[in-house]
Amino acid sequence: MNTQQQKNDQGAALGGGWIRAIYSIVLTLALPAIYTYLWWHGRNNQGYRERWAERAAWQDVPPEYRRCVVFHCVSVGELMAAKPLIEQFLALNPQQPVAITCTTPTGSALVKKLFGERVYHCYLPFDTPLAVRRFINRLKPRALVILETELWPNLVSQAHQHGIKLMLVNARMSERSANGYHKARLLMGPIWGALDMVIAQDNASAERFIDLGCEPSRVHMPGNIKFDVQISAQTKQDIALFKPLLGDRQVITFGSTHEGEESQALEAFAQILNARPDSLLILVPRHQERFDAIARLVENSGLTMVRRSSGRPITKGTQVLLADTMGEMLLWFGVSTIATIGGSLIERGGHNPLEAMAFGLPIVSGRHVFNFADVYRQLDARQAVRWVADSQQLHDTWLGLLVEPGTAQRIGAQAQQLFAKHRGATQRSLGLIATTMTDHAPKELP
Repeated sequence: MNTQQQKNDQGAALGGGWIRAIYSIVLTLALPAIYTYLWWHGRNNQGYRERWAERAAWQDVPPEYRRCVVFHCVSVGELMAAKPLIEQFLALNPQQPVAITCTTPTGSALVKKLFGERVYHCYLPFDTPLAVRRFINRLKPRALVILETELWPNLVSQAHQHGIKLMLVNARMSERSANGYHKARLLMGPIWGALDMVIAQDNASAERFIDLGCEPSRVHMPGNIKFDVQISAQTKQDIALFKPLLGDRQVITFGSTHEGEESQALEAFAQILNARPDSLLILVPRHQERFDAIARLVENSGLTMVRRSSGRPITKGTQVLLADTMGEMLLWFGVSTIATIGGSLIERGGHNPLEAMAFGLPIVSGRHVFNFADVYRQLDARQAVRWVADSQQLHDTWLGLLVEPGTAQRIGAQAQQLFAKHRGATQRSLGLIATTMTDHAPKELP
């Protein structure tokens, strides 16, 4: 028996394992602390204190959504990437019930905004054996489509036992993550052989999934579905309405920021105003619960600010727009001169630059981009990204692009050409999902 077959046999026997048993016991015992954390987190976002029944899969599920296909998108970023895929799946399978799960209130609000009553929506429960069993027995899903790499041992184990198709879509696996999974191989190792299909974002990720134990014939690389960003007619209309409010002002959008990045952006932008006093900085924080803290940071910087949620107009005196709303990133990039992608000035791993690429914007980024290493590698090869390490370099790069619009346009055009080259991954991924799915009823465990 070859090594790969042994891995597959191990994946087929996911039901037991003392390591997973210990993991389950520890997680179950930790639940009081987890719920306490949710309550504490709810100070800034009330949503964390609501719908706790769903966290343990105690909610009622409408009968019409049983035998659904579940798309799991952990939060906002994954959901926005999956939106075209889910929309096209709904259009191609009008009789197939669909459920969308996530784990955060901001993700949940966006699911409701984007899909409304067309899908069933709930939180994915905590990965305890009983909660996962209730979730599966109440929904009886045909397939579980997981975006990126949100894998949980009990969820995968029980879905595999039920005969539910397990698909990992638009999956990324950085070298750092792969090393972590190798260290946790006693717990996570059996998962890889249980996956019926892995659609990797890039060749490097595909090779790492195979190295971890995925069956090579089940690993595919149709491209990154995030290249299929759809700029809707409504978004185009919103951009057309918003741009006149800015006049001829040059706009820098810093998207998906994390703690430690806004202070650097404000320091750099304060210097920009000395040379370009009409410039506008749009800050788009990654997490809703940080909105108020960032507003205080801007106020303490001495810059004049308008919060998007306030409804107040942007005037000539407004220096910073705090985009404290969700799901409007395309609007902010659509009115911008320069895009800067967050999570990259700190060791967070960076966020998706593809929405900025779709608009042909010059992209500025820190070096911590291991979450999207392949995309940034291609941008760098085309000289379509400018690298910075701190607030001073951020200022120098922003100013250089503002005073040399020809250079900015050339860089942006290179990014847009790369974006156009990779489109079509959504259609290819849908074909692979259809091929992998089979029409059979999952078993029910006692």
